[in-house]
Amino acid sequence: MDTLIFGLQVTLIGIGIVFLGLVVLIGLIKVISLAMAALDGRKKPQPVPQPVKPAPVPVPVVEEAPAADDGALIAVITAAIAAMLDDSSAFVVRKVRRVSNTPAWSKAGREEQIYSRF
Repeated sequence: MDTLIFGLQVTLIGIGIVFLGLVVLIGLIKVISLAMAALDGRKKPQPVPQPVKPAPVPVPVVEEAPAADDGALIAVITAAIAAMLDDSSAFVVRKVRRVSNTPAWSKAGREEQIYSRF
């Protein structure tokens, strides 16, 4: 019974010390934030120099190449998928579109699928 009471006393003292330490830390953070706010208030804002605008540079005119036939691209992608699958399943590639600005997790998942056979 004495060891149980002693254990409870040690536990309560430990919890009390931890909470006292947390209260002291919170107080120190408040004091530091007030001191920093007072220092920022005393500083006079310095004028920001205006950036000098550079002279406009002429942009060369680039003619766009005519759009290639998507049929050839779809045929090549279909052949590559068929070679990768290496089975006789019948599938059809109906549309090909470029995937851009995808999140990093999406790129990682795609690469995991690509390199999973190696």
